[in-house]
Amino acid sequence: MEDRAREIESIIKRWDEHAERYDEWYKTFHGAVEHYVDWELLKGHLPQDKDVKILDAAGGTGRITLHLAKMGYSVTLCDISPGMLNVARRKLLKARVLDKVKICECDVRELRFADESFDFVLCWDGMAEAAKELIRVTKKGGTVSIFLVNRYGVAIRKFSEDAISALALLRSKLSHVSDEGEKYKAFNVEEATEFFKKEGVKVIEIYAVCGMLDLLSIPKEIQESRSWDTKFFDQVTEMLLRLSKEPSVKGLSKHLVLYGKRI
Repeated sequence: MEDRAREIESIIKRWDEHAERYDEWYKTFHGAVEHYVDWELLKGHLPQDKDVKILDAAGGTGRITLHLAKMGYSVTLCDISPGMLNVARRKLLKARVLDKVKICECDVRELRFADESFDFVLCWDGMAEAAKELIRVTKKGGTVSIFLVNRYGVAIRKFSEDAISALALLRSKLSHVSDEGEKYKAFNVEEATEFFKKEGVKVIEIYAVCGMLDLLSIPKEIQESRSWDTKFFDQVTEMLLRLSKEPSVKGLSKHLVLYGKRI
């Protein structure tokens, strides 16, 4: 318990310190591309009924909640960092959609909601460790979407600096990877499908997301640019959206995003 308390304190401190500049990355070409791809994939799974209840867990500064609220959905936004939520609140207020959103400060591994509270639950912080809680608060027949750390994609990126650890990941001798002081369970597509099946979720689709620009060899100066050619942006996002669904590519991405129905 003490270790977990210290871990939570450290996580809150890190994200609070990062909150005011978190959205800056999404103003770059790279960030804008990844946000666009995330959103386009999500739109295909959203309920048509605007009266459903949606949970954006670990939703940070509300980059997805803001769009959902503008579309007319009622959203509950939760995050462990009060600093991130403060930024989200300002953005929602500026957009005049704060009335569509409930904001809750909590740990996604200990959600403060009753069983089957939401029709649609998303958690895009790569936390398979929160899966049981996220599924618990999803209604039967409802949809859950979770970002997962991709075992193969991480191994590919680790190889040049730590070949032993990279090979251990591929051999399934390591089940977790570290990222900015936090440990995350790593999956490939088959492992993710089996894991969620055991938890009572029928997988609808798993997409490759994050880090896909590496495959296109786009120069770093373009990726970091805050202005770009619209036609090129459209070409890149179409390419990535097509690749995200391609089975032969899914092992190369940094993350996987899973969509499933709670049985």
